[in-house]
Amino acid sequence: MRMDQYIGLNRYARRLITRTKTVLEFGIRIHKGGKSEAFCHERRFRVVTVANVGRVAGTYKPTVAPLKSYTFPGGRVLTEFVQDVPWSGGPCYHIALRDQKGVVVAKSLWTDEELKNC
Repeated sequence: MRMDQYIGLNRYARRLITRTKTVLEFGIRIHKGGKSEAFCHERRFRVVTVANVGRVAGTYKPTVAPLKSYTFPGGRVLTEFVQDVPWSGGPCYHIALRDQKGVVVAKSLWTDEELKNC
Protein backbone atom coordinates (compact mmCIF):
# COMPACT_ATOMS: atom_id res chain seq x y z
CA MET A 1 0.00 0.00 0.00
CA ARG A 2 1.40 3.38 -0.99
CA MET A 3 1.20 6.20 1.54
CA ASP A 4 2.94 9.30 2.89
CA GLN A 5 5.27 8.40 5.78
CA TYR A 6 6.37 11.13 8.17
CA ILE A 7 9.74 10.17 9.67
CA GLY A 8 10.36 13.55 11.31
CA LEU A 9 13.46 14.72 13.15
CA ASN A 10 16.40 12.53 14.10
CA ARG A 11 17.19 11.68 17.73
CA TYR A 12 19.63 14.58 18.22
CA ALA A 13 17.14 17.15 16.92
CA ARG A 14 14.26 15.74 19.00
CA ARG A 15 16.38 16.00 22.16
CA LEU A 16 17.45 19.52 21.26
CA ILE A 17 13.92 20.85 20.84
CA THR A 18 12.43 19.07 23.85
CA ARG A 19 14.82 20.48 26.44
CA THR A 20 13.28 21.02 29.83
CA LYS A 21 14.24 22.85 32.98
CA THR A 22 13.37 21.82 36.52
CA VAL A 23 12.22 24.50 38.92
CA LEU A 24 11.21 24.42 42.56
CA GLU A 25 7.77 25.93 43.10
CA PHE A 26 6.53 26.94 46.50
CA GLY A 27 3.68 28.98 47.81
CA ILE A 28 0.42 28.90 49.72
CA ARG A 29 -2.88 27.45 48.51
CA ILE A 30 -5.97 29.08 49.90
CA HIS A 31 -9.08 26.88 49.73
CA LYS A 32 -12.71 27.91 49.85
CA GLY A 33 -13.61 28.55 53.44
CA GLY A 34 -10.26 30.21 54.17
CA LYS A 35 -8.14 27.15 54.97
CA SER A 36 -4.60 27.49 53.64
CA GLU A 37 -1.69 25.13 53.16
CA ALA A 38 1.90 25.56 52.09
CA PHE A 39 3.23 23.61 49.13
CA CYS A 40 6.63 22.93 47.65
CA HIS A 41 7.34 20.73 44.64
CA GLU A 42 9.58 20.37 41.62
CA ARG A 43 8.13 20.92 38.18
CA ARG A 44 9.68 20.42 34.75
CA PHE A 45 8.74 22.68 31.88
CA ARG A 46 9.81 23.10 28.28
CA VAL A 47 12.24 25.93 27.66
CA VAL A 48 11.64 26.00 23.90
CA THR A 49 8.63 27.78 22.40
CA VAL A 50 7.07 26.04 19.38
CA ALA A 51 5.16 27.63 16.48
CA ASN A 52 3.76 26.21 13.25
CA VAL A 53 5.35 27.95 10.24
CA GLY A 54 4.37 25.78 7.29
CA ARG A 55 3.45 22.29 6.24
CA VAL A 56 4.83 19.19 4.58
CA ALA A 57 2.76 18.75 1.44
CA GLY A 58 2.14 15.07 0.76
CA THR A 59 1.93 13.02 -2.37
CA TYR A 60 -1.18 11.12 -1.27
CA LYS A 61 -2.70 13.63 1.14
CA PRO A 62 -2.60 17.42 1.14
CA THR A 63 -0.72 17.81 4.43
CA VAL A 64 1.50 15.19 6.05
CA ALA A 65 2.61 17.28 9.05
CA PRO A 66 3.20 20.87 10.11
CA LEU A 67 6.66 22.40 9.84
CA LYS A 68 7.62 24.12 13.08
CA SER A 69 9.98 26.75 14.40
CA TYR A 70 11.57 26.52 17.83
CA THR A 71 12.58 29.60 19.82
CA PHE A 72 15.16 28.99 22.55
CA PRO A 73 15.89 31.12 25.61
CA GLY A 74 18.16 33.90 24.39
CA GLY A 75 16.33 34.23 21.08
CA ARG A 76 17.92 31.52 18.92
CA VAL A 77 15.36 30.23 16.40
CA LEU A 78 15.59 26.91 14.55
CA THR A 79 13.15 25.96 11.81
CA GLU A 80 12.29 22.56 10.39
CA PHE A 81 12.74 21.79 6.71
CA VAL A 82 12.35 18.67 4.58
CA GLN A 83 15.85 17.24 4.24
CA ASP A 84 15.06 14.35 1.92
CA VAL A 85 12.17 12.23 0.69
CA PRO A 86 13.31 8.70 -0.19
CA TRP A 87 10.63 6.21 -1.23
CA SER A 88 9.67 2.99 0.52
CA GLY A 89 6.05 2.13 -0.19
CA GLY A 90 5.61 5.85 -0.70
CA PRO A 91 7.49 9.01 0.24
CA CYS A 92 9.30 9.07 3.61
CA TYR A 93 9.67 12.66 4.83
CA HIS A 94 12.90 13.20 6.80
CA ILE A 95 13.02 16.54 8.62
CA ALA A 96 16.08 18.53 9.81
CA LEU A 97 16.74 21.94 11.40
CA ARG A 98 18.30 25.19 10.21
CA ASP A 99 18.85 28.57 11.83
CA GLN A 100 17.47 31.97 10.84
CA LYS A 101 20.29 32.50 8.32
CA GLY A 102 19.59 29.16 6.64
CA VAL A 103 22.61 27.42 8.14
CA VAL A 104 21.77 23.76 8.69
CA VAL A 105 22.31 22.25 12.15
CA ALA A 106 24.68 19.49 11.01
CA LYS A 107 23.81 17.04 13.79
CA SER A 108 20.11 17.31 12.89
CA LEU A 109 20.76 15.83 9.44
CA TRP A 110 19.87 12.22 8.72
CA THR A 111 22.90 10.24 7.54
CA ASP A 112 23.05 8.70 4.07
CA GLU A 113 22.86 5.28 5.70
CA GLU A 114 19.70 6.20 7.62
CA LEU A 115 18.12 7.60 4.47
CA LYS A 116 18.92 4.40 2.54
CA ASN A 117 17.33 2.23 5.26
CA CYS A 118 14.01 4.01 5.06
